[in-house]
Amino acid sequence: MEFDLTEALKVANQAVFAATQRNLTDVEVIVIKGSWVREEYDRIAAQHQYATSYISQDVAPKLWKLLSLALGEKVRKSNFKEALKRYWEKQSSQPEVLLEPPAITERKQQKSLEANLVSVEAAVQELLATPGCLICLQAPNQKGGMAWLDRLLSQLSTQNYRIVQMSFEFADPQAHFFNLNQFLRWFCLNLVRELGLPNQLDEGWDEECLGAKVSCTTYLEAYVFPQLNEPLILYLNDLDLLFPYGEVCEDFLGLLRSWYEKTRNRPLWRKLRLLLVQGTDRSMNLPINQSPFQVGYSLKLPEFS
Repeated sequence: MEFDLTEALKVANQAVFAATQRNLTDVEVIVIKGSWVREEYDRIAAQHQYATSYISQDVAPKLWKLLSLALGEKVRKSNFKEALKRYWEKQSSQPEVLLEPPAITERKQQKSLEANLVSVEAAVQELLATPGCLICLQAPNQKGGMAWLDRLLSQLSTQNYRIVQMSFEFADPQAHFFNLNQFLRWFCLNLVRELGLPNQLDEGWDEECLGAKVSCTTYLEAYVFPQLNEPLILYLNDLDLLFPYGEVCEDFLGLLRSWYEKTRNRPLWRKLRLLLVQGTDRSMNLPINQSPFQVGYSLKLPEFS
C-alpha cells in the first residue's frame, strides 16, 4: 500500500486520538493538506478565509507540537511527512491480533484505558508548563473521571503552581447566571478567596463607567496577578452548566478568549493557565474569533467503566 495523503491523515488522526482522545479538527486537517503540497501558511489561510497569523502563529505550531506528542518524536512542517510515514510503517509491521477470551480482552481494555490516561496526563502536564496555555478538556461526568482530575491537580499542587479550582455547580443560577455583573463579581470573589487574597472588589470595580468585563479584567491585572509569584492554573469545572444561560455564557466565554489573547503579548497575563473542563462535547455556537474552544488545545478523557 502506498503512503499518500489519505493514509497520512488517517495515521495522524489515529495517533492524535490515541494520545489525547480527540480527533484532528477541520482546521488542523487543512494545515496538513496544505503542508503536504508545500504551501506557505499565508496561502493556506487565504484559500480557507483564515487570518494568516491564526494559521502560522496559532494552529500550525500547536499542530506540530500535538503530533510530536502523539508520534513520540520532534515534528515540524519540514519533516512531518517522514514522521508520519515512520509511524505508519511501524503500525503496518505489527502482527495481526487474534481473538482472545473475554477475560483477557477486558484486562487489555483496562490497560489501554490506563495507557490513554497516562498519555492525556503527560500532555496536560507538558502543556501547563507553557506560559499562557489554554486547555479544553472533555471529561465524562463519572466518578472515575473526576477522581482522575483530582489526582492530577494534587500532583500539580506539589509543583510551582497556584491552583484555583472553581466549579459552576456551586453557583446559584438564579443569583449569578442571569446578570453578567453579578456573575463576574461572584467569579472574582471566589478567585481571591481561594488564593487567600483580600477582597478589594469595591475598590477595583466600576460597572457604570467600565462595564463588567473590563472591570473583571482590570481587577485581575491590578489586584490578583501582581500578588502571585507563581503561575496560576485556573481550573474551571462543569463549564457546560453555563451553556443554557445564553448572554452571560457568551460574554464569559468571550472574556476567557480575550484573556488567552492577552497572554500572547502581555507578560503579566502569561502567569495564567486556563484549564476548561466540560462533561459533554456540546459547546456554545460562538463566532470563531470569540470562542475559547477554537484556540489552545483540546483533549478528551476516555470513558470510565
